[in-house]
Amino acid sequence: MIKQYFKQAWRLLKENPVLSAISIIGTALAICMIMVMVMSYEVKNAPYPPETNRARMLYMKFVRAQRVNSAGSRNSTVGYQLAKEGFKALKTPEAITIVSAYEPPALATLPGSRIVKSYNKLLTDDAFWQVFDFRFIEGNPYSQVDVDAGLCKAVISKSVAREMFGTIDAVGKTIRLNYTDYTVCGVVNDVNVLATAAYSQIWIPLTSQPIYKEESDRIAGKYRIYILAKNRNDFPAIKEEAEQLRQKYNEGLSGEYAAEYKGQPESHFAYLNREWAGDEINISKIIIQYTVIIALLLLIPAVNLSSMTGSQMRKRLSELGVRRAYGATRNNLIHQIMTESLIQTLIGGLLGLILSYIAAYALREMLYEGAVVPFISLLSPVTFLFAFLFCILLNVLSAIIPAWRTSHKPIVESILSN
Repeated sequence: MIKQYFKQAWRLLKENPVLSAISIIGTALAICMIMVMVMSYEVKNAPYPPETNRARMLYMKFVRAQRVNSAGSRNSTVGYQLAKEGFKALKTPEAITIVSAYEPPALATLPGSRIVKSYNKLLTDDAFWQVFDFRFIEGNPYSQVDVDAGLCKAVISKSVAREMFGTIDAVGKTIRLNYTDYTVCGVVNDVNVLATAAYSQIWIPLTSQPIYKEESDRIAGKYRIYILAKNRNDFPAIKEEAEQLRQKYNEGLSGEYAAEYKGQPESHFAYLNREWAGDEINISKIIIQYTVIIALLLLIPAVNLSSMTGSQMRKRLSELGVRRAYGATRNNLIHQIMTESLIQTLIGGLLGLILSYIAAYALREMLYEGAVVPFISLLSPVTFLFAFLFCILLNVLSAIIPAWRTSHKPIVESILSN
């Protein structure tokens, strides 16, 4: 029976090439747009080195310094003192790291060389290497002893090592960063720019440079905090403990300003969608917005495809009427029509999947902020599962009403329709 349905569907494709082409292209474009959204979400939120622990991460991106006796406030990244007393003192998490925010690029050269290159740099503490899963090709990260002593050590990426030294065997060599000599202690794999929390090309101890302490209110500063929980179930406890430390910290201030977190520390998804400290991130609202967009992308082509399917069914009423007359049930007819429609939808879905990869590459500057996304990373089982589910859903939306109407036509009326 299934084989017969395939033959019937192929015959219909050849009999109505224009309608079939429109149906398949409409399906393909709908699937393409949805899959581009899915792939963009996957690449930005899925765990991969060095951010393999995104599901267990909490982020403190901004802080608000709120005036106690007026409506005035200012938003900023976190001050170092608040980071130390309000977050490094947490007991529940597995690890907490303080890193610099908005750090300007480093001018790098070699002692005695006149060639100067610019690289992204990130100031971190030693816990940074516990929170993030870096792959060390050579050497090791700087330790807590190194950070406490303010030693000038540096971890560099593989690309930086090759450009500066001509080899990845750079451990123990000296690199001059902004006129200060640093000893390379480790070389790691290059980091994708979509790993927004861990990305850099050079990492150095934050104590190797003067700690930024110009926050007059002891709240605002130039740091961010990333928290690695032992388990996602610890998130409520970590937030509660952070709130207790916040209140304790505010009690020690002069009373003019108080620190507000506005729902932070927060999950990776919220962290990516937070634009500023004053934002109230409503995860449910964001998910609903994505759902509505996907629903519209499915519904609009489904309405058009439903009309086309209905038109095709009207031409086949006599054929279907004869089948009813010879004992076919309404369920048999619905099953046949749905199967034939599914075959067309799957053809369109396969074409849409191919188009989505082409679009993802062509629009990489906009979707992935210019990052190099390996093609193999987009070929995930999740992506194929979404594509298949979208095809099934689009098929149901476009074919169920015409199939139901056709199967409920009186047999005599169906036979005499032509």
